[in-house]
Amino acid sequence: MSAFAAASAMAQNDPANDAEVEMGSAPAVTSPQSAGKHCVAELQPMAEGAKASAMGKVECHATFAAAMAAATQNTVALAADATPQSLKESDVAAAATRVIGVDYDGRYYGGASFIWYANNIYGCYGGRSYVANMPGAFNNRLTSTRGFNGCNRNTSYDGYWQTGDWVRCFPNCYFVGSFMNNRASSKRWSW
Repeated sequence: MSAFAAASAMAQNDPANDAEVEMGSAPAVTSPQSAGKHCVAELQPMAEGAKASAMGKVECHATFAAAMAAATQNTVALAADATPQSLKESDVAAAATRVIGVDYDGRYYGGASFIWYANNIYGCYGGRSYVANMPGAFNNRLTSTRGFNGCNRNTSYDGYWQTGDWVRCFPNCYFVGSFMNNRASSKRWSW
């Protein structure tokens, strides 16, 4: 697959989402450490009938390596000076938890990051999916995104609860395009 095809994304307005949406879990509230540049949050797989995944407390860290260690229960030890751009699928493959996605506020996976993880051995494999509203500190900041552990459909929406315009990456977008840049308020990861 060419680099262009791998980075391509679909974007459109989904009129089905214009209907009233039943509320799931509320948008996450960040911890007092929200001044950290790299944040993490745990998600549970979607429960039947739920509108969003159960989400753990958001924790923020000064370095990407510290955030990754927190997300993987210290089973992924990146170099202290590791950058978000340096992360590879093989880095997170043996983690105690499954990193399902990393969102970035810069192009080409740069800048501040938000690591989403699931405390299971599956990620999106076996038909599991995850839905989350962006925490306040990362709302409307997404510029690039990556999916991991079988989360091949990595979708970002401009409204909470998967509403409004959207862009889907298969699984990565080094740039979500000017159409969705700095507009994401909710996410969905699936096989």
